[in-house]
Amino acid sequence: MKFGQRLGYYMGGFAIGLVFLAFFLTGKRTQCTWLPEDRVLSDFQRKSVRLSPEVREMLKNQELDTLSIQMILKYGDVDFSKSHTDTMPCKFYHVSGRQELKNTALWVQNCDRFLRVEEVLKK
Repeated sequence: MKFGQRLGYYMGGFAIGLVFLAFFLTGKRTQCTWLPEDRVLSDFQRKSVRLSPEVREMLKNQELDTLSIQMILKYGDVDFSKSHTDTMPCKFYHVSGRQELKNTALWVQNCDRFLRVEEVLKK
């Protein structure tokens, strides 16, 4: 079999595989969380959020709202150099906001069953 025929068979099989992937993955909420920051943020989304008393007080004084906290937890930047990922049983992460929330950062305690916002840092 010549190289051209082998390449043709390969490309045909590759095209069929792409069609199957497009068919099975269309409409599903699939995510590619390969990077460490994406994995941490994805893990945040699966857990219930609890707030520390200090954060609750900030909410009462209207210095902060829950939508800002949710946006930072979903789209924020995780700073692993400031985070404490080797503590047990819960890990601590420093998550800063993007775009309009770039002056706000959160200290988050990530436990097995829940996520607790410990502190809100305003710059």
